[in-house]
Amino acid sequence: MPRDTARAQEHYARVRWLISLLYLMGLRISEVVSNPMGGFFRRRDRDDQDRWWLAITGKGNKERLLPATTELMAELARYLRHYGLAAFAYGGETTPLLLPIGGIHRTMTRGGVHLIIKQVFDNAIDHLQSTGEAHERAAERLRQASAHWLRHTAGSHMMDGQVDLRYVRDNLGHASISTTSQYLHADDDDRHRATEAGLRLNW
Repeated sequence: MPRDTARAQEHYARVRWLISLLYLMGLRISEVVSNPMGGFFRRRDRDDQDRWWLAITGKGNKERLLPATTELMAELARYLRHYGLAAFAYGGETTPLLLPIGGIHRTMTRGGVHLIIKQVFDNAIDHLQSTGEAHERAAERLRQASAHWLRHTAGSHMMDGQVDLRYVRDNLGHASISTTSQYLHADDDDRHRATEAGLRLNW
């Protein structure tokens, strides 16, 4: 993304933070726009390690607790520093998770966030198409992308990374484990390979 003006740098910082929230946290856009920075907090785990968490209110007005990884907290610090804010949020802070251009401390609309993501995907498609036919298939797949696509990708990658199904369910805020099971692509792939290898008529 261009970073040749102050506005472009701010847009870059915001997009980078938004993608981090949608992918690393598996958040819905509604959760991004309706929760404040004050949801971040840290507590010590049973091994006496400091761990960051994000408490959010999600779909159906249900609260859930999400692990804020070291990578996500580094991105948060980077985003806040861009605005000259303290590197970490404090409990009770009302600053929105995502700020409009200009750093005005007001909540963005869901439609506004959708437009940001759509523009990012459109720019990526344009870039892929400029590299020739070799990337046409990737460009076609990206045309189907949405902000929710990042949430599904997060779920799939957690499952592929062997994150326990229950943890994926809780991270994504699913009411039922059967909803989370749609991300079991790796298991399906393994099952297909095993069936292919182990079940034959041999006519």
